[in-house]
Amino acid sequence: MAEQPRGPLTGVRVLDIATMLAAGHMTSLMADFGADVIHVELPGRGDSLRQMGPFKDGRSLRWAVVGRGKRSITADLHDERDQQRIRELASTADVVVENFRPGTVSRWGLDYERLSEANPGLIMVSITGYGQTGPKRHMPGFGRVLEAVSGLMNSTGDPNGPPTQIGVPLVDYIAGMNAAMATSMALVHRDKSGDGQQIDVSLYETMIRLLDALITRYGATGDVPTRAGNRYVNVAPSDVYRTRDDRYVFHSSATQTVFVRLAKAIGREDLLDDPRFATNAARTQRVDEVNDIVQAWFDRHDFDDVVSIMAANDVPIGPVNTMKEVAADEHLRERESLLELGGVLMPGVIPKFSLTPGAIRHAGPELGEHDEAVLSWLGIEVS
Repeated sequence: MAEQPRGPLTGVRVLDIATMLAAGHMTSLMADFGADVIHVELPGRGDSLRQMGPFKDGRSLRWAVVGRGKRSITADLHDERDQQRIRELASTADVVVENFRPGTVSRWGLDYERLSEANPGLIMVSITGYGQTGPKRHMPGFGRVLEAVSGLMNSTGDPNGPPTQIGVPLVDYIAGMNAAMATSMALVHRDKSGDGQQIDVSLYETMIRLLDALITRYGATGDVPTRAGNRYVNVAPSDVYRTRDDRYVFHSSATQTVFVRLAKAIGREDLLDDPRFATNAARTQRVDEVNDIVQAWFDRHDFDDVVSIMAANDVPIGPVNTMKEVAADEHLRERESLLELGGVLMPGVIPKFSLTPGAIRHAGPELGEHDEAVLSWLGIEVS
């Protein structure tokens, strides 16, 4: 891995006074692409992610990834002396990131209005559950909570079972990506105008934006979407199919061209002339029936034959891989989308830039590892 930053955000300084995953993912992405991220952690305890598994040899593997490329300093934001130090550091920063409930940073004298007095070009990113305004702004809101509140969880799971949460903290990761994107936009605007600004990122609204099709469907028809398991009401066939040797494969005929290829592959070209199945609009009126027709073909074929036949007919399918199979994927290894760093297998830097590709400088740092180096800028000796 490169020791020096070489991404498009090289030269951008980010002061991260937040904790946990959404903000942490945001600043991790920025660090990947060259930003100098200074992460402020509570003395003696650090970021809450340090106590979150999985663990190996007492080390949080999650922190190793989320903290990668960052510098760690310690400060107690409740302490007036440390608040002043953070204000001084913020005067040197391009971006400040916080994720406390609205009004909290104001009480500490670390709000945008105060910090921008000394640094008019400052961009401040505030990440909360419900946003800085509105009747729910003071409610606590973690990603899994917002997965439920947003309606996402109600659309996931078996139709005859309870709502099901997604297997990864999707809300936090998507909010972090949106925050990184918004910050990059604000940096472009500042380059043109010289003006900084505050960015209000709401986990709730992040998911509302993601669920646009479900929202517009309800607004237009009054239809409340229900859980459909692995089947998709807007595309048919679309399902997880079981092969004869008990492997699982996902296929979705997302376009009519793909369905034509599928019909040929499974020897059911008669479906193309049957008005009940000839178009996607017709097929979605018979979702169960068309998926069962396709499943009947999978019932008669082993996994290796399925892969071979579908490849020969240019039909997109995806085996439902375990993480063991993902970790062994030569495609990901060749593109350095999976790599080993500090003894930890982790995702590489994405997206891929041709001129400024970014790099991972190191895995998550030790708590307070950079206290002396960072505070020396301010002429402060670490006691």
